[in-house]
Amino acid sequence: MRLPLMMGFALLLAGCAGQPPTAPAPPPEPVSSDPQQCLDRTDCTTKTSRTLMFVFDYAEAGGALVQRKGAWLFTPSAAKPSGWPSLKIRLADPPAGRFEFASQCPAGNCRISEEDLLRVYRSYLAGEPCSLLEPQALVRCVEPSPSGPSP
Repeated sequence: MRLPLMMGFALLLAGCAGQPPTAPAPPPEPVSSDPQQCLDRTDCTTKTSRTLMFVFDYAEAGGALVQRKGAWLFTPSAAKPSGWPSLKIRLADPPAGRFEFASQCPAGNCRISEEDLLRVYRSYLAGEPCSLLEPQALVRCVEPSPSGPSP
């Protein structure tokens, strides 16, 4: 009687040992509904890269190239008028800093409003960039929605 019981127990242990171990579920990532806010160092680095993509696309669309001084990216005062708002962007300090954005239309008659330009910038930070080159894309550009549950 003991032998079949021992054999059954040994087979049960052998079956359990043959299964791959299950990895614990990764902790949930923090979610911020504000694209201008960094969640951690990696998020800040990613958003800095997206900011650079934004300023290069802005220049490709006709805006002035920006200059950098420390954590600031800005349209130089000597830039010739192009019909685009001037930019002033402060890069966030990792790990939990915030990107600051300001624009101003010096001539008062720019191709894009300051509010629309901020919306496009925030779409870049969120990883869903809206085009500055196509007016139809700008119309469809909406504020990124938070990915977490709403209250």
